[in-house]
Amino acid sequence: MDEKGDFLPKPEEISEENNLPLYQQLKNILKGQILNGTFRVGDQIPSESELCARYGVSRITVRQAIASLVQEGLLYRRPGKGTFVTSPKLRRRLPRLYSFSEDMRELGLEPSSRTLEQKVEEAEEEVAELLKLPDTDRRVTKLVRVRLANGEPILIERTFVPHYLCPDLVKENLEQGSLYDILRKKYRLWLDHASETYEVTALTREEAEALNCPEKSLAFFIERVSFLKTGVPVELTRSVSRGDRVRFTVQLVADQAQIRRQIELEED
Repeated sequence: MDEKGDFLPKPEEISEENNLPLYQQLKNILKGQILNGTFRVGDQIPSESELCARYGVSRITVRQAIASLVQEGLLYRRPGKGTFVTSPKLRRRLPRLYSFSEDMRELGLEPSSRTLEQKVEEAEEEVAELLKLPDTDRRVTKLVRVRLANGEPILIERTFVPHYLCPDLVKENLEQGSLYDILRKKYRLWLDHASETYEVTALTREEAEALNCPEKSLAFFIERVSFLKTGVPVELTRSVSRGDRVRFTVQLVADQAQIRRQIELEED
């Protein structure tokens, strides 16, 4: 029981014999309690002194664990108040070819969609060029959806799929289902790679209303073209994602051969 009289979750063991650093063990415990609902969005986690006493670790260890969870977007600090659980952000790992539905389930959230538009139309010239549409069929299935996590709107997607590849896509129920899952299972279209661009933008009034945000809030504008292994474009998606709910992570790997070449040139 804490100083306020509230019952706290039963501690899990932290061991010096574990190969993981102490702060990582504590981080994993707290993260597990957040993801399994022991601590819910808006809850205040125990203070540093309480965590030190409960788990038998130093204040430095506690601060490292909390700082790591803050960086991951699971916790946030309120100066003079404490540390609280925040809504988990949509984490997109680059260059992984992602699916909104799969990403949400990895976060322990339930994905869903609200369809604003679903129709077959003649592609505009720029869309036709990006999708390399044949002259014989320049139609696309246009999907405009608000994507939600646990009922909270996260982003708006405007997707264009060549009609000649998926002639009945307009009939599919995409309120709960995954577009990528339909492409794989029904049309045998396995996306292999994609090209994506990112820009910072401000939400229009209509976008802000759909995403439950103030007008002109900062957001990410993302354009993605996805391809089969053969290089055939299958999907063009233009998304507007809430800046406060989306986080991108990229892993950078040094080109050792390039580094060696630079060093050799410098030594000559």
